[in-house]
Amino acid sequence: MFPRKLILNFVFLALATLAYGGDSSQTLEQFAKACDEAIGVTVPDFDSDNGTEVPTTHFANGRCDRPNVLNGICDPGSRFQVLANTPDAYVVAHARKEGEPLGRYGDIAVIQHNKVNGATCFYQGALDLDHSGKVKAPSKGVGNPPFWMTPSAIANSSFPCIRCHDSGPIIRSPYLTQITGVNKLPGAGDFGFNKDAPYAFVGSDFAHWKAYKVEVSGNICISCHRLGVNNVSSTGTARVLGLTATADMGTPEAQASKNPHSADSPIWMPPRQVTFSQHSFDQAKEIQRCAEQFGENLALPDSPTCKITLFARAFEGARTTPSSFGAILEYLLESQ
Repeated sequence: MFPRKLILNFVFLALATLAYGGDSSQTLEQFAKACDEAIGVTVPDFDSDNGTEVPTTHFANGRCDRPNVLNGICDPGSRFQVLANTPDAYVVAHARKEGEPLGRYGDIAVIQHNKVNGATCFYQGALDLDHSGKVKAPSKGVGNPPFWMTPSAIANSSFPCIRCHDSGPIIRSPYLTQITGVNKLPGAGDFGFNKDAPYAFVGSDFAHWKAYKVEVSGNICISCHRLGVNNVSSTGTARVLGLTATADMGTPEAQASKNPHSADSPIWMPPRQVTFSQHSFDQAKEIQRCAEQFGENLALPDSPTCKITLFARAFEGARTTPSSFGAILEYLLESQ
């Protein structure tokens, strides 16, 4: 008799093998092809200079109204671009300036996502180079000299994308939601964005990534959207960004480069709030305390005061072979 957990582990391994042919790693071209098939839109060649410049309003002495959340700084000259946007999917590119000269950027990253099946891919420009704003599609390879990181390099880096993106593909901070026009951030203005939308990671190099939603009954921080933990890092939306979004100025959790809270520089969360609320911060602390109970090899908490549930893992939807997989599963279940 097979234990149920063993069956589930076997099922997952079977799916991963069927999906990616048993390869332990993919080239960038192979990864991009799998992403295009799963997501339904492709990442094209693009010019970062055509993106919308991310406003750094009231920028002085290193501070601004809405700093970059990734590294907490104000970064004049950074640009954001929507490369594709259909009813089912989108592709966005963010080019962080990081002090580089005209036409060049210190960090270029792309997110490719299907809103229906949740399939998501992250692409990252190599961080040890400054980048030309004219970018070749990742489907054409890493480039020579290398421009894109390989999937394996992203997955094994000290900054895997899931360390922040564990509630969904897009972090909707004031930094990017302030953009208007053709390059408006997908989900901006939608308070229910990432509430229960599907989310999954394409590619064999990311098959081990998992994201879990963190819930505390009645908590206002999750009334509109998820907050998550992940199995890759000790950071994430529930452990860190929830506190960042609600913290008072001058506290360790606050953004050091942000101007004081005001109508021009409102606090990140909750929506439409301008200044600090102790109640909101305490609610974020409740979520964090629950998140700290997570351990991948531990039983997940499951009570009104703390519930943690797996909601995102390796994408399987478009690449399984139902007849073969069904036969394996049927045999295992009949053996019970």
